[in-house]
Amino acid sequence: MKSKTLIGIASCAGFASSAIAGGTFTIADTNTSATFDPASGQVNWLIDGTNQLFTQEFYFRRSTDTREFRMDSSNLNNIGNFTQDTNPFTDTRADAFGSLFSDNNGLEFETLFTIRGNAPGSNSAALAEQITIRNTSNAAISISFFQFVDFDLGGDPFDDFGQIVGGNTAQQSDDNTILSETVATPMPTFFQVGDSFDMTNMFNDSAIDNLDGTASYSGDVAWAFQWDITLQAGGSFLISKNKNIIPTPGSLMILGSAGFFAARRRRS
Repeated sequence: MKSKTLIGIASCAGFASSAIAGGTFTIADTNTSATFDPASGQVNWLIDGTNQLFTQEFYFRRSTDTREFRMDSSNLNNIGNFTQDTNPFTDTRADAFGSLFSDNNGLEFETLFTIRGNAPGSNSAALAEQITIRNTSNAAISISFFQFVDFDLGGDPFDDFGQIVGGNTAQQSDDNTILSETVATPMPTFFQVGDSFDMTNMFNDSAIDNLDGTASYSGDVAWAFQWDITLQAGGSFLISKNKNIIPTPGSLMILGSAGFFAARRRRS
């Protein structure tokens, strides 16, 4: 039996929500907003009017595939999307966005993004992300799943430094901004930091690619995580991640506030 999806959860969670069939979707909270396109991925993340993100995309490769495919409406069926307001008493705009994709052969990808801002002018915000991968078929499915991120911190691409720490935390900085993303669960199988152009080409070539463990890079930084997964029939796999952006030098009070949001999301 197919498990309950986030679209169903949104309708009964007690928050304002709406299911939408297509187009782009923007979520917002206080000083920040983010836009998503089911045909490509996350296309921006604005904080106090500055776009910090060039793109965030997800890719997958089944054991029978000879290359990676982007998780989008051109390679999968986009079953549905929704926006949701999870804090209607403090900000009446939708602050959460969810999507469901399927390959028609038992493989499902479900995403949920929830954004939190801070005071206007703080140049800080947080984004919590959950990706659920399901096997609704009667046989095991093995896949490799990838997260690919290209941040242009401060709105410019060429002066950043990026690194992976501890195998599960991506850190990126430029002169005025610090980004940190931690994979709360589970630990990625592989990771890679490198030039955004080269890594984009890697994911979109016609070959099987695996991340090579490069841990740092300076310039037009991009980075990726990889999970190698075998899902038993009826099984599921949950990836939980939290991003925080703060100014340099970072305020411990701002970072603590963002961290509290991330912890609260994991417990809910």
